[in-house]
This record gives sequence, C-alpha cells and structure tokens, in this order.
Amino acid sequence: MIFSKIRGFTLVELLVIISIIAVLTAILLPVIVKARGTARRSVCQSNMRQLALAFTMYAADHEETYPCNGDKYLWTGRKWRAVIDPYLQNRMIYWCPGDTASRNSYDSTSYAYMQAFYHNAADFALPVPAGKIGPSHTCNTPPIPQGLAQVKYPAQKIILYEWYANHDGSLFTMWQPQGLHGAAFVDGHVQMVRQNDLRNSALGDKDPNWTVDGLQGKDVE
Repeated sequence: MIFSKIRGFTLVELLVIISIIAVLTAILLPVIVKARGTARRSVCQSNMRQLALAFTMYAADHEETYPCNGDKYLWTGRKWRAVIDPYLQNRMIYWCPGDTASRNSYDSTSYAYMQAFYHNAADFALPVPAGKIGPSHTCNTPPIPQGLAQVKYPAQKIILYEWYANHDGSLFTMWQPQGLHGAAFVDGHVQMVRQNDLRNSALGDKDPNWTVDGLQGKDVE
C-alpha cells in the first residue's frame, strides 16, 4: 500500500502569504474607495442635471419665470421641491448619495436653490445695503419671480448648489471658503466646483446665493 504524504504550509510560507495579502489589500483598497466615490459623484451630477432640466421645464410652463412662492427662505429647500415634483419621475434625486448630513436638514434636500432666481438684480448690487441682509444671511427684500430672459450668462450662473462638500470628505458648507461642491448651471450643465474658485459674491464671500448683479451676474469665470 502506498501512502501519499500531504505537505502543509510552513510558518514562513504562511507569513509570506499573509504579507502578500496585506500588500494587495493596501494597494486595492484606495482604488476601491476612489471608485466608490467616483460612482457617488456621477450619481449626484446626474441628479443635478435632472433637477436643472426640471427647473427649465417649470419656467417654460410658467411664462419663462422661475419658482417663487413668496418665501424668502426658498433657497433652504422650502416648497421648491413641491413645484418641481411634477417634472420628475424619481424623488430620490433630491439627495446626493454621498450626503450624510442633509436628510434631516434643509427640507431634506442636498441642493440649495439660489436666491437670485427670486430676487431682483438690484438686491445684489454692490455694495449690498445692510437692511437687505436678514439675521439668517438672507435677502430681506420681498421675493419676486425672475425670468429666464434675465439670465445673462447661463453657462456661468449657478441655479442649484450642494449644501455640503460631499465629494472630498470635508463636509464644508456652502458658506465656508473650502470644499468641492456639485453645481448645476442655467444652461443645464453640471460641474464640480471648488468653493474658493467661485467669484466673490455681493457680500464679499464665496456664497453663490449672493451673485453680484443677481441673474445678470456670474458665479464662475
């Protein structure tokens, strides 16, 4: 009778295998994390494109004017979702998949609707009178519907902007001068914007809610 001898791993060989697995994990993990972040960013950009299109469709159905419900806090998400809903098939696009902070804030949306679309351009003329700035950093003049024809630079005027920098792990807000945010423009294109690369606003900061000259101004070069 012939017996075969099964040889097991030696301790040295086992340690070599473990080391190889550790090295491969260290190499592949950042790639996987980056791919996951890229996928989330793509979904978020797709969401913003659909929302920008919905705003354009709304304007086309309402004498070329943008949503305005008379609420000066419309930019925080109040009510604009309700009027945009009929132009959407998927309600999940109100949230960026990388956003972990907005589900219970800002009326549960990852995106802010810029003030220039329901305030006159004169409200953002330099210098901004102190009486126009409310306690919540908001324009205190009455909201007034603005028209599509008033947009002078559609490829450079932001209509929707992410509350948080959801794509670089910073979670900086739109009022802080840092972070990478998704931005949807009037012409329908979406791009990632470094907060610090925005033009200075009428308040002297980088807040796209306060674009100099309102719809007649631009947020990026």
